[in-house]
Amino acid sequence: MRRLLALLLLGGIIMTLLAGCKQQPQAQPKELRIFAAAGLKKPMDEVIARFEQEKGVKVIPNYGPSGGLWAQIKEGQPCDLFYSADWMYIEMAQKEGKIAEAKKFLQDELALVVAPSAKDKVKSVADLAKPGVTVAVCDPRAPVGDYSEKALKKLGLWDKIQSNLKARPPTVNQAAIMVKEDQIDATLIFQSVAQAYGLKPVELIGPQYTGEIIFGVGVIKGGHEALAREFMNYAFQHVDIFTKYGWKPYAP
Repeated sequence: MRRLLALLLLGGIIMTLLAGCKQQPQAQPKELRIFAAAGLKKPMDEVIARFEQEKGVKVIPNYGPSGGLWAQIKEGQPCDLFYSADWMYIEMAQKEGKIAEAKKFLQDELALVVAPSAKDKVKSVADLAKPGVTVAVCDPRAPVGDYSEKALKKLGLWDKIQSNLKARPPTVNQAAIMVKEDQIDATLIFQSVAQAYGLKPVELIGPQYTGEIIFGVGVIKGGHEALAREFMNYAFQHVDIFTKYGWKPYAP
């Protein structure tokens, strides 16, 4: 009898423990991996710092050209959330079945910026074809490079600037630094990045030449989807941080 009672008591304890385990909420992941277009670095760092402080989550950002980031995601690099400077890469990821949810986030414009020493030489985009003007156009794997090539071709300037084309920087930030440090005379970058680096645009290139410049965001399937959605919504709630740097919220 005593043995039976002991077995019943032990069984009750085990059942209680099992029930307790079932009732415990699933632990929230403590790390979030974000791939983001290089031009977003300054505002994104601010949003990440706030999110980490408020939520107690470590965010690991990876900044680079959107095309290069998409290639890494496609190859299986760990990523939970993807911010692209070109909506096209979000659409590509959707077609490949990589995206659980996607949203259009920000809008921008292409801007011509000029080095301090070249202010008298370059006063419009047409001046990029002048003899002796040194020009940088970002690599087309960075959306700003793709937008720049499209615009220059539509303006009939792409072939004319080839002898002046001295650099194809991989990111928009590097193009901005090259102008700011007088390494080249002029480049085309996002208006928001120009503002972030204290560069006053000489000319804005409209969407009739570039197409709409839309920054998008996608939650990657198979990652920490709930936490990625939480960060995505948090960034939308704090869009003022991005507008401070010159972006406009996306408006259909």
